[in-house]
Amino acid sequence: MIKSLLLAVSVISHEPGYYTSLAKHTQRWLGDQNISARLATPETMDAALGRSSIAFLVGFSEPTEAEMRSLRKFRSRGGKLVVFYSASPELGALMGVKPLGYAKASYPGQWSRMDFSSSFPAGVPKSVLQTSTVLQRAVPLPGKGRVMATWSDRNGRSTGDAAWISTAGGFWMTHVLLADGDEKLKSQLLAAIVGSVKPSAWNVRAYRERESVAAASTKAFALAQRPRAGEIRAVWDHSGCGLYPGDWPRTMKILQASRVTDLFVNVAGAGFAHYPSSVLPRSATYQREGDQLAACLAAAKGTGIRVHAWMLCFTGTRSSPDRMKIFRQRGWLLKTREGKVSEYLDPSSPAVRKLVLDGMSELVSKYPVHGIHLDFVRWYERSVKPPNAADVISSFVSEARMRVRKPKWLTTAVLGKYPTCIASVGQDWMGWVRSGSVDYVVPMNYSDDRARFESFVAQQGSVNAYARRVICGIGVTANESRLDARQVIEQMNIARRHGLAGTALFDLDTTLEKDILPYLRMGIWSWKK
Repeated sequence: MIKSLLLAVSVISHEPGYYTSLAKHTQRWLGDQNISARLATPETMDAALGRSSIAFLVGFSEPTEAEMRSLRKFRSRGGKLVVFYSASPELGALMGVKPLGYAKASYPGQWSRMDFSSSFPAGVPKSVLQTSTVLQRAVPLPGKGRVMATWSDRNGRSTGDAAWISTAGGFWMTHVLLADGDEKLKSQLLAAIVGSVKPSAWNVRAYRERESVAAASTKAFALAQRPRAGEIRAVWDHSGCGLYPGDWPRTMKILQASRVTDLFVNVAGAGFAHYPSSVLPRSATYQREGDQLAACLAAAKGTGIRVHAWMLCFTGTRSSPDRMKIFRQRGWLLKTREGKVSEYLDPSSPAVRKLVLDGMSELVSKYPVHGIHLDFVRWYERSVKPPNAADVISSFVSEARMRVRKPKWLTTAVLGKYPTCIASVGQDWMGWVRSGSVDYVVPMNYSDDRARFESFVAQQGSVNAYARRVICGIGVTANESRLDARQVIEQMNIARRHGLAGTALFDLDTTLEKDILPYLRMGIWSWKK
């Protein structure tokens, strides 16, 4: 029956928000393999399934009976399902899988890699890196399927937990695919699944031929580049734990080999600290993994890499639920224009400002960081703002300068589109540069549209006196942009042409490690003259 169906791929998200973002990543990874997929919701599910031969289900932990009827009908005509992170016995029975229930990691890095022991479907990678902290454990029903991949921990030891199961009904993953790196292999994995349903849609031989040609072209392009003396070559580490949590020396060795000069490591915010802070609440990461800033600095010693403590200012991101409750009770959270309480903190609150500023003072007094890198130094876009919103932010930056005295650097991540960001979020960052309140600004110029990117950079470099105080932020694996090595190099060259001080790459993950840095160190970030 399935052979008679035209190949159409649907990605169905059960809920808006988080699961929709995951569904969009799935759609994007398929698109990278020239496989078109349509997004759908439970409301449009029947229509989507009616024209599909394979459907990816994201977030269907407990599908309704009506949804189950649709899925049974889809399966009855030969449609294949790819199920992520479900606890449903009914869906499991339809797929030949027995859900075993929710599980939370009992130690750091328990589920850090998926190892594929099966050669089916053709073209699946041997392993894919991903750190998952929870699973919906499952096993194939007897005679109904087989485990095609198991989880291993960060030390390479198999946990024995199934990661992927294949059955006559399709495929079942015990978690979701996260956009936390190894993106090329995740794209290959999904394409191999589609290819198992319709071999003409994707086959591994053609894929490897395309990859070989593309790699040769990119290598030639990379080797033709030349480094520039004195430029800043920065990387943002959003996790705050390095590439390999628990092994900062390994991360630093990779960064040093890639000629990185500066690392912005995300270790603090109004609601968390990845070190034993006496000012900010200590994070679960600190409790599990220890002092991340101390470990990072120790590993950086002797490498020549300057470490900057990246601090989230006016946001509750990474705060525990209890901490968010405290923020709410104290009236520290901004309200949206619709009157809803947000997760963003009020920049005009003296108590909020004192908390963040005291956190800065603690960092520079206790740790030999090269500087402090501020993020979310702005109002929430959708919040109610006072008429002097920009003055409020600028005065905070001036106060931060008093806490972070030279020769330590004070840098800030900012929105790239200036001067509209003054009205939208209160960031008059060119004013901060002119006044000397900051050493560098790092505009987040996250775009895969070359013309749009260059328009941002041209404006940022338009005043020669200040261009050398701008580090161009490039979104390698940002929500707004996903770039390959050639695109990264092209954006670096644009930043150079407009006289900026250097570039900062977002984000330090296995995609950057495997697919970008090797090409950068061939030429544009090499030591060659």
